[in-house]
Amino acid sequence: MNTTWKILGIKADGDLITQARYFVRAENKTAAVETEGNWFFREPKMTVPFDQVTEAMIVEWIKAETMADGKNMIEARLAEQMVNVVEQEDRPLPWAPQVFTPKFEE
Repeated sequence: MNTTWKILGIKADGDLITQARYFVRAENKTAAVETEGNWFFREPKMTVPFDQVTEAMIVEWIKAETMADGKNMIEARLAEQMVNVVEQEDRPLPWAPQVFTPKFEE
């Protein structure tokens, strides 16, 4: 499973980043799932000047705060959703015209 993180926005108290809006997409060969959220940093602190903060740094801060039992909880939840998406059977929409497709046995 490949995950792609994006930071959509931040809030700050002066130069101290206190929260970040994020988007995460997880995908494999057959399916993709996405989530978006707002993370409030528990103990915000700046280790670099504000103008040197990168998107990758903020992603790593969120990942560090969302670790539990050695795994990232956001990515773990997406992995669970991915399993559900792959296991579900595609069904026609109930309001769409129904099409009969014969199945031939070989």
